[in-house]
Amino acid sequence: MKIAPPKRMYTYIIQQFMPLLVMTFVICWFVVLMQMLWSRADEIVGRGLDTWVLIQLLFHAAVMALPTATPLGILLASVMTFGGLGERLELLAMKSAGVPLYRIMSPLFVVGITIGLALFVYLNTAMMDAQVKFFQIIFSAQQSRPDLEIPQGVFYNQIPGYSLFVKKKDHENRTLHELMIYDFSRGSSQPRIVLADSGKLQMDASKTFLTLDLYQGESFEQLSQGSFFEGSSNASSYDRDLPASYLKEHFSHKRIVIWFDTNFKMIDDEGLRSQFVGKNLLQLNRYIRDTAIYNLDSVGRSNAREALSGSLADRYTQTSIRPLDPSPEAKQHLQALEQGAKRQQITLDSLYRMASPEQLETALKNASEKLHNMTELATFWDGAYQAEAYNFRSHSQERHRKFTFPVACIVFFFIGVPLGALIRKGGIGMPMVASILLFVVYYMIDTLGFNLSYNGTWPTWLGMWFSTFILLPIGAFLTYEASRDSVALNLDELMFRLKKFLRPERIRNIIPKELILNYVSTEEAKKLISTAQEKMQEVAKNPFFTHRRIGFSTLSQLNRDYGQTSRSLDRLVDRLVDTDNRLVLAKLMDLPQLPRLFAPLLPKKKAIYIVLLGILPLSLPYVWYLLRRRKVLLEQWELCRRTLDELANIYETTNKEE
Repeated sequence: MKIAPPKRMYTYIIQQFMPLLVMTFVICWFVVLMQMLWSRADEIVGRGLDTWVLIQLLFHAAVMALPTATPLGILLASVMTFGGLGERLELLAMKSAGVPLYRIMSPLFVVGITIGLALFVYLNTAMMDAQVKFFQIIFSAQQSRPDLEIPQGVFYNQIPGYSLFVKKKDHENRTLHELMIYDFSRGSSQPRIVLADSGKLQMDASKTFLTLDLYQGESFEQLSQGSFFEGSSNASSYDRDLPASYLKEHFSHKRIVIWFDTNFKMIDDEGLRSQFVGKNLLQLNRYIRDTAIYNLDSVGRSNAREALSGSLADRYTQTSIRPLDPSPEAKQHLQALEQGAKRQQITLDSLYRMASPEQLETALKNASEKLHNMTELATFWDGAYQAEAYNFRSHSQERHRKFTFPVACIVFFFIGVPLGALIRKGGIGMPMVASILLFVVYYMIDTLGFNLSYNGTWPTWLGMWFSTFILLPIGAFLTYEASRDSVALNLDELMFRLKKFLRPERIRNIIPKELILNYVSTEEAKKLISTAQEKMQEVAKNPFFTHRRIGFSTLSQLNRDYGQTSRSLDRLVDRLVDTDNRLVLAKLMDLPQLPRLFAPLLPKKKAIYIVLLGILPLSLPYVWYLLRRRKVLLEQWELCRRTLDELANIYETTNKEE
């Protein structure tokens, strides 16, 4: 049986798609890589990393950035491919030949599925090792301190065992002024305080020791008890009765040598490989099922058991009399307890009245101590539980992440292909803008879901798949609109509607009347023109035009004056059309037909307007809309003023001729 060769149309579409995919993928890969490195710049720059370590870091970061760049590359390439086919009318020719859109999409759908499966395999193999190596270098760099930049005015605690305060620094002479040093190198029980007027800090060539030269200062040191009697037979009888001794030293020059190894050393990666970043899907499933869930449940049960046992223990009172003691004293004590329990109902107020001030003070103090202890225990139990919960969530997020990226490739394919078919624009311009906007929305939603699942607000599965749940209906809607050749999302149609909304120009169509019963007189025409000019001057004096004020009262007054001016111009045109002067009729056609309101989107209530302006992301487009309308209105106002002046001159000339 002879196998039929693939259809030429499928081959052609794939040939158009693959070069664009490679190009857009490389661009997106580079952008994502730069963003990743920029976010880690403070952990990399100034850490003494050599060239080979930086190359390794860049390589592993590129491997980690690939899954994020792949969906964006597919989206951009899909929009560019089908946008180019639509712009060159090739997509129209395919549909005219009877090929439905889903068949045109089918070869790229197969490519998208293949890329998604390959990305899934990639996330389970190369991605794990890259994450381990990347964070190994990052954590190793965090432990190295090649640049010792001591700030002035605050305590610097990055030197182990020392806390250094510098009030002023002289960068030219590399001198530190008014130093205060807390030396805890021998333990917190024996601190040493050193004060100096000036000093210099230098590091040796091996970057292992710091040398601190201090000038004109003094040091204070607490001596351990019995240090003056060490080796003496009377030390044990005297050192307990002696107060703490201090040693004060004045110096003109003092040198302190501090061990401070700043060389870069690579840490072991075994700890990272045991974390979620170094496990594949099978290892993650096994760890979550066998370890994470068990630890989480065991910690929860242990906390509940300890809390319950402590609550029960607090309900009992210790007594020296045993319950089964047959002595008369024990029986008398038991009877007194029974009578006291039956005597009356005990309330908090009755206890206050029965107790003496000393007993109240003791009871309140004991209650405060118990409450403090319970708070500390609850904090400790919650910390232990949250640590296990974080361990569970991090592994669960990594497990879902191995599926969300491949699925995102397919979702972006179903968004990019119909979007390109609808906008019908190829190249880099419009497809790039549309793709970046969609990816930014996806990234924001994905980050929101990740953070909400990271802190335990949402379940892990909901946070990790939240962006997919949002974008999948969008892809289905775009595919449906593209399959029925809808013009609702056509770029040219959208741009035309936007321009019409921002610049609502309507041309007047003046038709000369064949029969005029009531000719307009010159005086009446001049009066109508003068009235329209006065209305225009009132609008021009509005603070929105003079000082760009966007207050609610200003815009409301502008809407009213603008409507009156529009109606005045309409009355002018309706009356002046009753003439046989062709020049007047021609000038009337130059008058723009103004809408009834300047800002149709202005809310009717001031409170709504204030709330709208207070929401900055939403108010910026609205303010831009108002300023755009102002620019258009100024142009129309100038045209109206010039046309009215010309009409006034025409009637003035006609009056003189008469």
